[in-house]
Amino acid sequence: MPEEALNLEEEDDEEPSAPAWMTTFSDMATLLLTFFVMIVAMSEVEVKKFQEALSFFQGRTGLLQSEMVIPSIKNQVVTQQQLSQEQAQKYEELLKYLEENNLAGKVQVNLTDRGLHLIITDSVMFRSGEAELIEPSRTILRILAGMIDSRIQSVVVEGHTDNVPISTTRYPSNWELSAARAAAVVRFLLEQTRALSPERYLAVGYGEFHPRAPNDTPEGRARNRRVEILFNWEPWQNETNPYLKRQTLPTR
Repeated sequence: MPEEALNLEEEDDEEPSAPAWMTTFSDMATLLLTFFVMIVAMSEVEVKKFQEALSFFQGRTGLLQSEMVIPSIKNQVVTQQQLSQEQAQKYEELLKYLEENNLAGKVQVNLTDRGLHLIITDSVMFRSGEAELIEPSRTILRILAGMIDSRIQSVVVEGHTDNVPISTTRYPSNWELSAARAAAVVRFLLEQTRALSPERYLAVGYGEFHPRAPNDTPEGRARNRRVEILFNWEPWQNETNPYLKRQTLPTR
C-alpha cells in the first residue's frame, strides 16, 4: 500500500469519535454561560445585604448549631435605592450621628421591605419610669422627621417594657407606661415641619408582652425596654390594620 494512503488512514483514525450534535450543544452552552456572566457583571451588588449574610457564617463551624436565626419581615434589609436622594442623605446622617455619639449599640436601624424600622432602647429615650423624651432621642427623631416625604405613607410607634411591675400614680401598670411612651414619640413627630396628617400615625403600647429576650437577666430586660418605630412605605387602613381591627357583634 502506498505511503500516502497509510497516512490518510491514520488521519481518519484520529478524527473525534463524538457525534456531530455535541458541537452544536457545546456552542449553545458556551453562549448561555456568556449571557449569564454578562447579566451578573451588569447587575448591582447589594453590599449591605451581602455583608449581613456573610456575617452570619463568621465564627461558626457549621450550619446546624443551637443558635437559630430566623429573620422577621422587619429585619430583611433591602437596598437603599428605595430611598429618595434626600432620604438617603438623612439616613447616612442618622448612622453618622449614632456612631459619633456611641449609640450604635442602643439604636438598631433597618431598611426593610415595609419601610424604615428603628429599635431604640429606653435609656436613649426616657428616664426610668417616665414618658418624657430626653436627649439624644430628640435629635434622632428630628433626623427621622426630615426623612418624611411622599414615600412615607404612615408611621407606627410601639412602646415596650420589661416584666418588672410599675405602680405609680401616673402609670399604674406597664401598659400605661408603654402606651404613654409611644404617644410621646408620635406627639413629638407631629410637631415637626414635615409631619404627616395625624390619622396616619399609630401609637401602640405592648407592655411586657412582646419581649425580644428573656426577662431573667438584666441584659435581657434592658433589650426589652424599647421603642420601635416603623416609617411605612404603605398606608395603614383601619379595616385591615391588625391593631385596630374590631370584632363585629352579630345582630339579632
